Amino acid sequence: MPSASPTLRRETTLTLLFTRGEEVALHSLTTAQTSYYGANVLEAAREAGLSGTLLRRLYFKYFGEVAGVRRAESVWHLEAADGLELDWQPISGLPQRERAWVDTAHSPPGNAPWMRPGWHAAALAWLDAELAAQGWTRQGQAGQPSVLKHGQISVLWRVDTSGGRVYFKAVPDFFRREVEVTPLLARELPGAAPSVLAADTRRGFLLLRDAGEENDTPDLSAVMRHLAGIQRASLPLLDGWALRDRGPDHVLSWLDRLLSDATLLTGQEGGFTPGEAERLRSHAPELEAALRRLSASPLPCTLGHGDLHGGNVVERGGRFTFLDWSDVCVTHPFLDASPAYFLGFGEMDDLGESQLEALAAATAAYLHAWTDFAPLEELRALFNDALTAGELLRALGYVDGIQPAVQDKTEWHGAHLEHLRRALTRLEKGEAPVSSGSLTL
Repeated sequence: MPSASPTLRRETTLTLLFTRGEEVALHSLTTAQTSYYGANVLEAAREAGLSGTLLRRLYFKYFGEVAGVRRAESVWHLEAADGLELDWQPISGLPQRERAWVDTAHSPPGNAPWMRPGWHAAALAWLDAELAAQGWTRQGQAGQPSVLKHGQISVLWRVDTSGGRVYFKAVPDFFRREVEVTPLLARELPGAAPSVLAADTRRGFLLLRDAGEENDTPDLSAVMRHLAGIQRASLPLLDGWALRDRGPDHVLSWLDRLLSDATLLTGQEGGFTPGEAERLRSHAPELEAALRRLSASPLPCTLGHGDLHGGNVVERGGRFTFLDWSDVCVTHPFLDASPAYFLGFGEMDDLGESQLEALAAATAAYLHAWTDFAPLEELRALFNDALTAGELLRALGYVDGIQPAVQDKTEWHGAHLEHLRRALTRLEKGEAPVSSGSLTL
C-alpha cells in the first residue's frame, strides 16, 4: 500500500472551514505537510486542538518555490466533531473570497457522497462490521483511520487494526467496476491486486489487506517481468470478466478527437499553443500507423490496468502487487507497459545514464516474456510504437473516463495534456536510443 510521501521543504497556509446552517467558522494554520489530496489535514487540525471529518477541498493554489520553500494555500471543508467549540459567525458577514468557499461547500458533487455530512459515520460502521467479521478492531490514533486520499474519484484510508494494517477504499458509481474486478484479480492472478477482505459493490467500498510499501528505486526488470506474467496469465480469464475494450482500434477511433483543439485546449491557459497543436496533428499519420501495427500484431490483447506508475505498485519481500484498478480494461499488453512510469513522474524527463540502462534492461526482460509470439526484433519495434501510442491510452483515461464523469470539471480539466505532450515529445525526438544498443525508448 502507499507509503507516506517523502518530507519536502514546504509551507502551506491551511484554512479549515466549518459550516452550521447559516453560520461558519474559519481557522487558519501553517503546515509543512502536503494537503492537496486530503492527507495530513486532520492531523494538522488535531495539533491545533480541532477535530472533525473531511468533506471537500474548496481551494488550492501553489505559488512555487519562494526563498527555497515551496509555498501553497489550501482550504478544506470539515464536518465539526460533536462538542467542538468554534467561533461561529454569520455567512452574510464574510468577505467575498470566503463566501465563495462557503458556496462551494454548500454544493458538493452529487456522485461523491463522502463530501456530505453523515457519510463518514456510515462508512466507519461498515468498516467496523467487516473488521468484526475478521475478529479485529481498529487501533492507532484513537482508532481513527489515516486519510491518504479524499477527492472526487476516491477515498482511501489506512487503518491500523488488531489484525494488522488494512486499507479502506470508496469509489463513486462510475468506478464501481474496480470493486467488482479487484476480488477477481486478487483471487485469480496473484500479485495483480491486494487480498480483498470485503467488497460492497452497492456502496462502492473495498477493504484490502496491506500488500507492502512503495519503493522509490524498484527493480524495474522484476516489475516488468511481474507485469508480463499477469498479462499472460489473464488470457484464459478475460472472456468471463466482460471488461471494456481499450485496445489499439479503440484508441484509433478516438485519434481525431484527441488531436482536436477542443481536447488540446488550444489557446487556453495551460493548453496547447496553436503551434504545438498543429505539430502534434502533423504526426497523426505516424500515430495511426503505430496503432494499426499494434492491432495487427501477433500478440493477443490482455488484461489492462490503464494507469500503471510507481504509485500503483507496492513491494514486500521482493514480491510486487499492483493497486488501483479503476481503469481496468482489455488492451494490447504493450500499451500498458511503459517502464519509465515506474520511476516516478518527476524523473521521467531527466534520466541519468544508470536509469536509462535500467529502462533498457527492464524492457528487454519484459519483451523476453513474449518471444513465443514474435521475434525479438519485431517485438522491439512494436514496443516502441506502444510507448508513444500508450500516452494516448493514458490520456483517454481522463478524456473518456474521469472528465465526463466528475461533476466538478475544474480539477481534472487539463489532466490529459501531460500525456499528449509526452506523445509529441517522443514523436519529435524520433527513435532515440536509450543506450549503446539498438533498443529505443
